[in-house]
Amino acid sequence: MSWIDRLERRIGRWRSGGLDGTWVVAVSGGGDSVGLLRVLHQLAPAVGLRLSVAHLDHGARGEAARADAAFVAELAASLGLPFDLGRWQPSRAGHFEADARRARYGWLVETARARAAAVVAVGHTRDDQAETIVHRIVRGTGLHGLAGMPRVRVLGGDPRITLVRPLLDVPRRALRDHLAALGQPFREDETNADLTRTRSRIRLDLLPKLEAEYNPRVVEALVRLGRLAAASDRAIAAEVRAMAKAATITVAPDCLVLKHAFLSSLPGHLRIEVLRRLWRRAGWPEGEMSARRWRRLSALVQQQEVPRFEIGAGVAVSTQQFFLVLRRSPVPAAAAPAVESRGPIELKVPGAAAVPWAGGRVLATIDPAEPSDESIDRDRLAFPMSIRPPLPGDRFQPLGMGGRSTPLADFFRGRQVPRDRRQRTPLVCDQLGIVWVVGHRIADRVQVTEQTRQTLGLRWELQP
Repeated sequence: MSWIDRLERRIGRWRSGGLDGTWVVAVSGGGDSVGLLRVLHQLAPAVGLRLSVAHLDHGARGEAARADAAFVAELAASLGLPFDLGRWQPSRAGHFEADARRARYGWLVETARARAAAVVAVGHTRDDQAETIVHRIVRGTGLHGLAGMPRVRVLGGDPRITLVRPLLDVPRRALRDHLAALGQPFREDETNADLTRTRSRIRLDLLPKLEAEYNPRVVEALVRLGRLAAASDRAIAAEVRAMAKAATITVAPDCLVLKHAFLSSLPGHLRIEVLRRLWRRAGWPEGEMSARRWRRLSALVQQQEVPRFEIGAGVAVSTQQFFLVLRRSPVPAAAAPAVESRGPIELKVPGAAAVPWAGGRVLATIDPAEPSDESIDRDRLAFPMSIRPPLPGDRFQPLGMGGRSTPLADFFRGRQVPRDRRQRTPLVCDQLGIVWVVGHRIADRVQVTEQTRQTLGLRWELQP
């Protein structure tokens, strides 16, 4: 069976599993993305795909970039496909690659929404996967990073948009051979040959040496390692979820109360993963938590008594009776932007609360007949409720993500909320975290279900 036949079967399984058939194909003009477009266009009638083409000019290569855009536009027209062109300009020196990637995916999410598409397809190949794994090994990674790029994932924190990598099992050489057979040209990005970039050195220097001097099938070996790591990571994640649930007494924005004896009984590496998971559930920032600090926290758990120990990120650890308590102090006003110094505003239920810094008010009603922007399950709330602006390290569990949390900053980026508006977006919270990002989405944990007995209506009104 050829790789194209295998690809057709995979897409068919995706479609049978509920993946929508309206796809935006990201095409840079290079061989990988052009190959992806031509193959998807060939398979579209058989697997029920409706395609459009998207190209983002990253604003860094002048005339060459404009020529790339013209090439992709002409290719889309020749295939009879709709075309979207976006433009972006770098704004920070030394951060181009990270900023460009963030801008590209953010723009693709918006393009997908405008096209009423549920899927964005990108042209990463098996070789890209191997390069990614090597890159992460060189920088230092754990099991999760060793798994490489996922074949399917939610894009931009929006559960309605799925990113797919259909070619992740296809060698780049096979894709180039297919283009040659079609007589299909493509563009070469000269920056790919820039050996000052680590990724380029891995592609053009390190991997060829490994193939020539150590293992001619090193790419296959690396990708196989990634699959094994991904399978192991999924198994460990399931185990950690169960352990975290068993260890938890309380999870709140300012404290974690955990079963000390249970945590002490876990193997060290699993104990760290459980603590990480619960730390994220509390919505606490991880930037200060180095590997050394996680090991230190794990070691503290094994002690019978911990009077009080500052572990980092404003979190203090102590033991109280049979419990391990992690308590986070409020962010100091001097270390936070001005908007963050605005304390939480009490929201009574039923009742209303003015939010002066956002120019409106939030209304909470228990009468189902009253108009509301959102209706939530009142019994799933941990009262009292309050309204506050976003804080550094905030995490959110958007409706539709099955209870998985995402950094609030990523959620805002995925919805293309301008930076100056993010800090003026009110957050309705209870004692367990964010309930409603006003004007955007409620939390998954408070959605109304068939078991809901009492609802709470929430409404936002602008003040004149």
